Amino acid sequence: MLQYLLWGITFLTLWLTLVWLNFLFLLVRRPSKELLPKVTFGIPVWNEEKTVVRTLKSLIDLDYPAKEIFVVNDGSTDGTAEVVSEFVKLHPEVVLINKPNGGKASAVNVALEHASGELFAVMDADSRVERDVLRWTVPHFKDESVGAVISRIRVDEPKNFLQRMQRFEYVMSSLTRFVMHNFGTLAITHGACSVFNLKTLRRLGGFVRDRENLTEDLEIALRLRNAGYQVVMEPKAISYTHVPSTVKTVWKQRTRWSRGYIYNLWRYRHMLFSKKHGLLGTFQLPVNVLAVGLLILNIGLISFDTLDRWKDFVLRSLTIDGYFWTKVLSLPTLKEFVLARNVQVTLPLLITFVLGMYLIYVAHRMFRERLSRNVVPFAAYTLVMPYFSAINWLSSIAKEVRRSKRTWR
Repeated sequence: MLQYLLWGITFLTLWLTLVWLNFLFLLVRRPSKELLPKVTFGIPVWNEEKTVVRTLKSLIDLDYPAKEIFVVNDGSTDGTAEVVSEFVKLHPEVVLINKPNGGKASAVNVALEHASGELFAVMDADSRVERDVLRWTVPHFKDESVGAVISRIRVDEPKNFLQRMQRFEYVMSSLTRFVMHNFGTLAITHGACSVFNLKTLRRLGGFVRDRENLTEDLEIALRLRNAGYQVVMEPKAISYTHVPSTVKTVWKQRTRWSRGYIYNLWRYRHMLFSKKHGLLGTFQLPVNVLAVGLLILNIGLISFDTLDRWKDFVLRSLTIDGYFWTKVLSLPTLKEFVLARNVQVTLPLLITFVLGMYLIYVAHRMFRERLSRNVVPFAAYTLVMPYFSAINWLSSIAKEVRRSKRTWR
């Protein structure tokens, strides 16, 4: 039974990988005419005194003529307001707005209310952008069906091994989003620089005012898609973000992401299998749910099989003389190793592994990332992250079922 379950999981994974490859090399369609409409930046800040100035400097240095910047201080308790106030004295194009704490979405909505541009960009206060980010993103809005354009995120100055693991993860996430862009199923607007059509955003009511919603960036993307607008990715528009440096903070971040995903998917469950929403409804959203289920099932089966083998090994070692050292010191020949494998399981696994390695190579080549830097982090990520993610998803699902309080921190 275990064999057939593994075979089924591998087949589905192989099929999805082949679908990815089919849409990997489509060109990003960019309008040739240059547009230079005014862009309003909304930067929500809460206790960001250490990073906000760097964010603002990257926006001041943008190679773009028409922009305005609103920093909305959402009731910070550190020196954020003072730091930004000093920066505003030197750069009057930056406006600081102080408000009581109400959550990120409420802070972004304040900036949206004051915005006078044609486009509205959201930036987290721990992120920065390349100088030409708007030159690449803005032309996409020549297409009136485009509601939002997202940049490609890179990890900003990873310092420890955990952050270097996440750098590899972000490279592969960029590839995933690029494929979904080509597939027409992209539905995420992240906080490291996403640009919106301001009139469309206002028409839809701005960002969600529900403090229970932990991922307002996913919610607004789903709302845009639900209203018939496209979300596109511009891989040449590059932004940088700081990532967690400890296992504890990674766990909290992923729990917020997971619970936010469950919460918003339930809110927009009418889009699942919906022909009205095209491939997003009939393919992408069901596959996203399936992927979580397959991850948990796969990790569960592997863990069960591993524990069963170890139990058998320990029992035999305790009851059979010499079994422990014979097993530990003896290595199978290549012939014995091959004959001991189940071809029905190992062959699709091998094919999937080869295709996975190819995708990793393509991602690093496409985005001009040095693969040599990511070899060891990739190995660690592959061995550790699936188990971490499966446990995190199970924990998040359990919290949602129990309706535990949702919190950012």
